[in-house]
Amino acid sequence: MKTGRTAVFLVMLLFSLVSASPAVADGGYGVREWGEDIKASRWESGGAFAAVTALGMTSWEWGSSKSFRWNPEGWFGEDTGSGGMDKLGHAFTSYAITNVVAERLLLEGRPAWRAALSSALTSQAIMLYVECFDGFSNDHGFAWEDVVLNFLGTSFGAVRALSPEVHSLVDYRMEYIPSGDKGFRPFSDYSGQKYLLAFKLSGIESFRRSPARFLELHAGYYTRGFLHEEVERGETPKRYAMVGVGLNLSELLLGERPGTEAAAPLHRYGRMLFEHIQVPYTSVDVAEEL
Repeated sequence: MKTGRTAVFLVMLLFSLVSASPAVADGGYGVREWGEDIKASRWESGGAFAAVTALGMTSWEWGSSKSFRWNPEGWFGEDTGSGGMDKLGHAFTSYAITNVVAERLLLEGRPAWRAALSSALTSQAIMLYVECFDGFSNDHGFAWEDVVLNFLGTSFGAVRALSPEVHSLVDYRMEYIPSGDKGFRPFSDYSGQKYLLAFKLSGIESFRRSPARFLELHAGYYTRGFLHEEVERGETPKRYAMVGVGLNLSELLLGERPGTEAAAPLHRYGRMLFEHIQVPYTSVDVAEEL
């Protein structure tokens, strides 16, 4: 249960950091304010809740176990179920929910600290709901490792909401090209996924007015051969670390050009899409097997 204690510590750390905020300490934030922010972001929060519920029922075998299962899954080793891709998926989902909800709250006029806090709490609540129902799945079970990665993904999203500098400099993205074994299943087809950090040169002051702003540096991880179908074919599970150079599509296609108020939401959410999804074939990568 060492990992379990780590997860509990991380959750306690989140709330201790929150409590250190002067606004929270002075009674400026509580359950009522969080409820107001859930209502203000109801489409985003409700959409995330509905999406993970649909995936749980159709892809994660929720309800297949009649009793609650604890399932230590490990981290990124060769002897794990996906080489850690499921863990990075938890971090990515938590991060994305946090970002989307925080963006809505900022648009609603919430201060950055409150948008970061409410989006983090909402993301963690949704992901804890997912993990609890994973406990009733024969294929999953409740894994403390997932809770830890949920926390890390949410924390990174909250930092980006608090810091425009970090937001403009670093994205956490998923690239997906179907592997051919699962159809189009971007959240369970691990052999079609890559997860990466994109360091955008446009976020560095000295490059903001130069052509270099259209480029970004990548560092990522992916696995192949861990799917049941691949194991049955006798393929050897492999894990890869990668680095690369890619195009910053947000800058290239959207940039900072002005638009009408009607066009602003499309422009904003277009940038958000490119900040989360790595479009295939827009980068050159070099991978090393681990």
